[in-house]
Amino acid sequence: MRKQFAMALCLAWGTMLSTEGSLRAQGAPAPSTEKKVTVYGKDKKVLCSMKTSEIDSIVFAEPVPTADVLDVVFHEDGTAEDISPMRNEVQLVGSTSYTRFSKAYNRHIATFSNPWAGTATGYYRVDFEQNQEFRDKLADGHTLEVLFMPNYQGSIPNQECKPFSAMQAGGTGFLVTTTTSSRKNEICFLPNTSANGKSTWRWATSGIVPQPKQYYHVVGVWNKEEQKARIYVNGELRNTIAAPGNLNFASSGSNWFCVGGDPNGKSQAANGWLGNIVLARIYDDPLTQEDVSLLWKSVDVNPDEMDAELVKNVGFLSGMGVKAGGTYMIRGEGFAQGDQVTLSLVSDKSQASACALTAQDGGALMRLPANLVSGQYRMTLERGSKSQELGVTNLVVLDWKPAGMRVIAHRGHWNTAGSAQNSRASLRNAISLGCYGSETDVWITTDGQVMANHDATLQGVRLETSTYEQVKGLTLSNGEKIPRLSDLLDILEGEGDTKLIIEIKTHTDEARGKACVAAVLDMVKSRGVQDKVEYIAFSLNLCKELVRLDPTAHVAYLNGDRSPAQLKALGIMGLDYTADRYRSNPTWTSEAKAGGMTTNVWTISDTPTMAEMTNAGVDFVTTDSPADALDVQKAYDLQKAAE
Repeated sequence: MRKQFAMALCLAWGTMLSTEGSLRAQGAPAPSTEKKVTVYGKDKKVLCSMKTSEIDSIVFAEPVPTADVLDVVFHEDGTAEDISPMRNEVQLVGSTSYTRFSKAYNRHIATFSNPWAGTATGYYRVDFEQNQEFRDKLADGHTLEVLFMPNYQGSIPNQECKPFSAMQAGGTGFLVTTTTSSRKNEICFLPNTSANGKSTWRWATSGIVPQPKQYYHVVGVWNKEEQKARIYVNGELRNTIAAPGNLNFASSGSNWFCVGGDPNGKSQAANGWLGNIVLARIYDDPLTQEDVSLLWKSVDVNPDEMDAELVKNVGFLSGMGVKAGGTYMIRGEGFAQGDQVTLSLVSDKSQASACALTAQDGGALMRLPANLVSGQYRMTLERGSKSQELGVTNLVVLDWKPAGMRVIAHRGHWNTAGSAQNSRASLRNAISLGCYGSETDVWITTDGQVMANHDATLQGVRLETSTYEQVKGLTLSNGEKIPRLSDLLDILEGEGDTKLIIEIKTHTDEARGKACVAAVLDMVKSRGVQDKVEYIAFSLNLCKELVRLDPTAHVAYLNGDRSPAQLKALGIMGLDYTADRYRSNPTWTSEAKAGGMTTNVWTISDTPTMAEMTNAGVDFVTTDSPADALDVQKAYDLQKAAE
């Protein structure tokens, strides 16, 4: 990049320019004594000083608009601050985002590893619920600006993904849309405005489908006076639409801007972003085309100046338990012989080690230093004179080597095209994925048919008080008819090694629940698939009934209020509890192992918590994200095999 002085300060604020010696003409020989150009502020303090030999030209530029409501700047330690005059608090939430310095943009940028459009487990939060000044500035017209890079793999997922937004049932922000008859998976500015106070989304679509590994500078303008919304991408006006009325704010508790997702109540974020975000800003005024052009010019980086990408599709498990002197798996494509990683402690950069890499199928194993301590580490790949920052990870040093938790798909693998919870397709998907188990929920009808469904009702029909004739035509979201347990056992008999984990639901009448237990056990026994079925229940009495009728069955208790010793005394050989129960009772996993019992954690869908529970010694995980959980299992198993 050419080195230039953009002298906007001189024009706007009367800053003095001093040339200590004369600038040499282009092509003239360098003077024997090096000269410098120094810029002074009004208070006579030096703003910058540079040798004349380092300067290509001095450009007197128009001042770039300044964000006066919010201007998020990321820091090396992963935190962020608002440098706008409002100085809003910027809160870092979670551990699946990190920052790194970009030479191209000359600032720290944030990288988010949330599942695309899924629950955001790493993001930044700027709360304005009670900030009337902030709300007023949004309400009288505003401009949003974001510079982002998506990092999905393959085809773009058809799900709403939001890099910078505050639009839960109202509000304003950016998203990548889902497809409709009139929309592609495109970048969109989406304010909610109306004259009558009713929620009305104004879809300012851009027509641009964002590609992975490409940066996009996006500006959304809502001009209340003109009753228009506009979207600009890379300095170009892409769309202008009508947006009359007043701004309808988000629902109570969701009036906060999320960088890396979208608010989902007071304490959660949804529609998570996967990729990088360089900046996120809000302006009180609706900016003009000229303003937007200046903003774009300030971030328009030549592709040749972008940071080197020696390895592609990098991934790793933050929060993973490791041994000092052991190994750590980094996924990616393009690792080469002789590559090393500089591993530096974020809290103390002087604590840095050069770590050798051993290429593996799908990535590389990094040899960890023998004096490693638990902490957050920055990983930089070194290859000759080139380097690439791989990211920041949290390493938890353990004195043992946990195996990966085996994976149970919660209600089957349902969150994929053509599937539904507790459907035949969801069981087949879990089998195809290679899950240890596929969980399902069962109720018994008044005439003794065992039906698979989570809720007590489906389409308004209560299963336990209805006949089979009354429920057999009920339809799941994927078009399937509600399955009987016998339908799922048909699939189980013929395909794979995946087990069916049957939850006996707590019926309104315990006698009906026990009738369900008896019917399920009889059906499983008659099919000869006892070795492919396990049982769970919230009701302690139903667990005891399962053990009474089949002492060989593996039964786990869900309610979380019994210790391993108490359950074992009842013949119940499994704990199936929430993460909080294991955190509150950290010895239960070791006590269960000592007693020959199993432990499972439910329902975990974020990888940091999966890592935490693996480190705690839990055996199984029930999850709505079985593919991610299998990746976590593989990472631990590879590490264990390499020791």
